[in-house]
This record gives sequence, C-alpha cells and structure tokens, in this order.
Amino acid sequence: MSRTIGFGLEHAALAVVAAAVSLSLNCRARNDDGYVFEPQPRPLLAQAGFAPSRSARVGVSWITSGAVYLLAVLGEGDETRLTLIMSEDGGDSVGPPVPVSENGKRVSSQGENSPALLVTPEQICAAWTEGGDLLFARSLSWGESFEKPLKIADKSSNTFSGYPSIGVAPDGSVYAVWIDTRDQITDSDDNYAVYLARSGDRGASFGKNVRVASRICPCCRPTLAFGARGEVLVFWRHIFPGSIHDMAVAVSTDGGKTFTPAKRIAEDNWKIDGCPDSGPAAVRSGNRIYVAWLTEASTRISGVRMTWSDDAGGTWAAPVLASQGVLDANYPSLSVADDGRVLLSFQGRDPDKKGGWDKTGVHLVEIRADGRPGPPVAIPGMQSSAARPTVAAGTGGRVHIVWTGTHEGKPAVFLSRARRRTGV
Repeated sequence: MSRTIGFGLEHAALAVVAAAVSLSLNCRARNDDGYVFEPQPRPLLAQAGFAPSRSARVGVSWITSGAVYLLAVLGEGDETRLTLIMSEDGGDSVGPPVPVSENGKRVSSQGENSPALLVTPEQICAAWTEGGDLLFARSLSWGESFEKPLKIADKSSNTFSGYPSIGVAPDGSVYAVWIDTRDQITDSDDNYAVYLARSGDRGASFGKNVRVASRICPCCRPTLAFGARGEVLVFWRHIFPGSIHDMAVAVSTDGGKTFTPAKRIAEDNWKIDGCPDSGPAAVRSGNRIYVAWLTEASTRISGVRMTWSDDAGGTWAAPVLASQGVLDANYPSLSVADDGRVLLSFQGRDPDKKGGWDKTGVHLVEIRADGRPGPPVAIPGMQSSAARPTVAAGTGGRVHIVWTGTHEGKPAVFLSRARRRTGV
C-alpha cells in the first residue's frame, strides 16, 4: 500500500466509514464501564504521509468487516480535490486516494460547509460545495471509482448552495438537504432557506428542488432523518421573531414533495445577533427519532441538548442536557449501533482541569433505552484540542471517533477506536 500521495492535504473534509464498527456500553467513567479505548488517539493521515488535514466526519458500513473509508479534500489553495481513501485494516493504515470531484475544482471544507458522506449496502455517496454549486457523486464499486459529479441544485441564478447533508430513506431513495440563497429578497433574514431534493434512482439523478423553509440561520448545517414509515424529517436552526435561534423541524409524508410548517422541537429561546455555526444531528433507532444540538440560551441549559420523538415528529419529549458536567460543549454527532443503541459525541472541556480552560477534548455518551443520556465519558490520551468530532457505531462492539486537532504544529485528523468489553 502506498504511504505517500502526490498532492498535499490542506483542507480535509474527512468522512470515515468504519465497516463493522460499533459500541455497546454503559457510559460512566473508565474502561471497566463497558468498553476499552485505544490508549492514545492517532493522527491517522499524518502517519500515512499526508499533509495537514481537517474537518473530520464519520459514518459506518456494516457490510465489509474492517473497511474504513475517509472522504477528504486533498491539495492546497485552488488545487484541491475531493477523494475517497480506504483502510482495509480497521484504521491501522490507509491506501491511495480515489478521485470524487473533478480535477481543478475548488472544494469547500470550511467548518459546517464541509463534504457529506452516505454509505448504503449498495453504494457510497458524497455531496459537497464548489463555489456556489452543490455537487453529488456516487460509487457503485465500493469506492474503486466514482461516477461523474452532477449538480443537485436546479437553480438558474448565480446564488449560493451549500452546507449539505445526505441520507437514505427506508425505500432506498436518496435525499439531500442544504442551505440555499436563490430566494434573495431585501430582508436579509429571508435570504437563506432550507432546500431538499430526492433521488429515486439511487443517486443517478435528482428531482425538482423543494423549499422546506426560509428565515433560517445562514451557517448552521441542516440535517434530516426518516420515520419508520418513510416520513422525511428536516431539521435546521430557525430564526424566530426577536432574533431567537432555536431548532425547528418540518415533516413530509409524501416523499419530500410538501412539508408541514416549521415547528420548534424545543423552546430554548436563544437570542443571538449572529450565527452559532453549529447545526443539529439526528438519527432514528426503531420508531424513535433523536435530535441533538447546541444552545447557549442561558447558563442553566447551555451545552448539547437532546430530545426525541416516537411519532415521527408529531410531538417531542422535554429536552435534556446531554453534556452535563462538560464546559463549552458543541458539535454533536449521533450514530446507531447494530443493536439499536444510540451514541452521541461532542467536544468540550473538563471543568476540573486548569480551572475549566484545559484543551478541548472529545466526549462520548450512550443514550439509554428510556431516551435519557448517560454520563459523558472523555476520550483518553488527547494530544491537542479537538474540533468537530464525529462518531460511528456499527457491529462487533466497536466504535470509531474522528476529529481535527494539531500534530507537530499542523492541523491533523485524529482517530480513536473503542471496543465493548466481552459480557458487558
């Protein structure tokens, strides 16, 4: 396997698909509470000879045991390219990149506006932003090659489309949601909208774009989840009267053709004259849909909050603080293991270290069967402050978590793996 690639990695929008990775745990404090982490996270791409990388994302495949896929933007400045990099040994090492975007195109990988990854038993898909356009590509060969990228947004104006999320419905349809500015008007709050497009042919093409809602936060990535009966739920940070930036949902029961009006999933009443740059995370386990998000509406509830719905978004449980005891918690990520257990990761600081100003770490939470989050568990061996962690749970009692930190003074993507203890 080649350890050196012929172009650098500066802005890496990393997505790891860890085939057969999961975690079944009783989250409290240490290894004797259900799982064992690696002693120290590894700067995975730097160890493989890559230049600096950032914007880590993680997803899972339960098909090929030990396979890990990394979706990363390689290159510097205007010479960037989205590629897929695979590990066949569970993340011990990585192979050469497979091009996803076309050569000579500048791919965005800034914070919330980084590429998105979707893995199904039939295909690997990616969505990303080039300039103001939203692109999509798929591989039907498990990452050996990708088809020519296509544009998802059907706009005719030279406006912006970005911050994508993608998902697959129970019937196999592929959906994309994103932030769009094609409806620009005088009031700037109405310039940004959530749009959706559906593909009924596994991503070979996308249908007419549908506006889900306007008056949204302009730099908080929207996301989506699907009900057990195929309901499409879209989540975003809405701007309510009085500059209140709270999380909202709209639901479609006709395959994304029409949506209900925006509805708050929790009344945080976060008043902020700006953008938090932090969108929601959502997953479904059984008939329950979970959502996690950041709020700093007050010191009492500041951190990563979470709620759930058992009726496809009709009603929502009273929200709970999932980051209890962690300072500066942000950037939630949710994943579901093969046995239905839900895992949540986020970044934050330990209140007992350096007066609460120690480096930003990564924390993991198991969501209990009653919907309540367990205590956050800090990932051991952190070498630098972490940014935007994501978690992937799958089969075999394993879990992969990735985030962006620094290694030898340069940005790098770190990987930490855990395994459920036998008999726990």
